[in-house]
Amino acid sequence: MEGPKVVEKLNYMIAKNEPVALVTVVESSGSTPRGPGSMMLVDKNGVLLEGTIGGGILEERAKRDAAQCLRVGESKLFFYELGVGKEKSLPMICGGNTKFFVKAFLQKKQLIVVGAGHVGEKLCKVASILGYTITVIDDRENRTTKEIFPEASQLIVGDILENLGKVHIDENTCIVIVTHAHKYDQDALETVIDSDAGYIGMIGSVTKVRTCFENLREKGISNELIDRVYSPIGLDIGGESPEEIALSIMAQIQAVTHNKCVPHMNHIMKQKNQEG
Repeated sequence: MEGPKVVEKLNYMIAKNEPVALVTVVESSGSTPRGPGSMMLVDKNGVLLEGTIGGGILEERAKRDAAQCLRVGESKLFFYELGVGKEKSLPMICGGNTKFFVKAFLQKKQLIVVGAGHVGEKLCKVASILGYTITVIDDRENRTTKEIFPEASQLIVGDILENLGKVHIDENTCIVIVTHAHKYDQDALETVIDSDAGYIGMIGSVTKVRTCFENLREKGISNELIDRVYSPIGLDIGGESPEEIALSIMAQIQAVTHNKCVPHMNHIMKQKNQEG
């Protein structure tokens, strides 16, 4: 009954949006610890969560390989000879050969949209297509609804800054600040600017952004933290409709995620400031 337990644990980890690797023996010959179909589940630290492919040196190597697959974000087939005294083989007296496949189930990226306006609404639709887990935060009950944001997995209504401070943020999190009438933009940015988020963007004109950044510097926030912020937000692709702005923002998030050199609006602003 090992298989069902492994699958049950796998589903649990996916539901929690935790990275996990499924290791399955796909082929074996000669004497090996376990045959094809044997499975085990490994977390990002190489810790065995469920199942086994036979223990010993082979299982330890497989756990290490699985953790590496999660780190680099790829699935991979591995082949090992088992034998004492053989070059490039694992020192096991079994003497057989085994192949196992590591399927990496990666953590979904999280998008936190601070503001349930029209840009946020369109942004969620694009992010959903790209597979993001979406959280929307706003203080307006009439806007923060499942009818307007069917793609969101979490809708949080109430004090924006208080709720933003409670949301889990890690390096896999992207934050877009687009509050109603820009009322809470600067305060929201101040709340998350020193977080572990992989991306922080704030909407606004060049003048508004410059004023906001000056205010943050006066509060003692370093240029190093401010330079993390993508504001004015988005790529320089043109267009002013909510749909076009949302596309610009998501394109920027993807570019940042994949370390691509593209025309960011905030870089253009910095260049103009230097020229001026």
